[in-house]
Amino acid sequence: MSEQENYTIRRSRRAKRARIVVTAEKIEIVAPLKVPEKLLRQFVANKQQWISETQKNIRKKSEASKPLFPELYEQGSQLLYLDNYYELTLKFTAHQKIEFEFNQALVANIPKDFQLYDEKSLSDLLHAAYIDWLKQQALQKVMSAINIYSPLYQLHAKSIRVRTQKSRWGSCGIHNDIYMNWLLILAPIEVLDYVVIHEICHIAQRNHSTKFWNLVAQHCPGYKKHRLWLKQHGSSLILSL
Repeated sequence: MSEQENYTIRRSRRAKRARIVVTAEKIEIVAPLKVPEKLLRQFVANKQQWISETQKNIRKKSEASKPLFPELYEQGSQLLYLDNYYELTLKFTAHQKIEFEFNQALVANIPKDFQLYDEKSLSDLLHAAYIDWLKQQALQKVMSAINIYSPLYQLHAKSIRVRTQKSRWGSCGIHNDIYMNWLLILAPIEVLDYVVIHEICHIAQRNHSTKFWNLVAQHCPGYKKHRLWLKQHGSSLILSL
């Protein structure tokens, strides 16, 4: 096996033909004793797309079983952001308050005096600070999407606000005020963008008619995929409140 190959081969006397076993951590080829390795490599190459999609789906299901927020915020806790989990790093600094930052990793900058807090009290403060940071990030991402898509449609909102909503992902008021659910910052960025586009389109079409969905599709051809994601995963986000 070369170092570049990301699978292992297991020979089996019982195997009548080669098969692929995929888990979140590894890929294993179970093969009869006499099948040449060259044929197995070709077999894997032909199945590469299936392998990638299967492993991705398995990992997604595994991540879905994780709590959206940890019971205890500590060094190495896994925090969800834009549909990915990131390891939390705690840093005691000269900051006056807890401040989160993200650059391929999540870092919580904590005032040095907070080292005197007990574990549970510090964890509660970290949770509150993380929620505030997520809301700020949600507003930034929403505004970025608004700035991209509003000029394309020539549909401009009167105001844009991010807030907690337990039954809606977004809404567009009669005066073109757009409200977005901050929990979308836990979803894939494409899903957040879709909801922004959806609400912008309500400025022109106040219903869910064919005209409305055609307008959405103009700049979000994959909107059905994003709607499905919300149907499948949205309830777990809402229940995290």
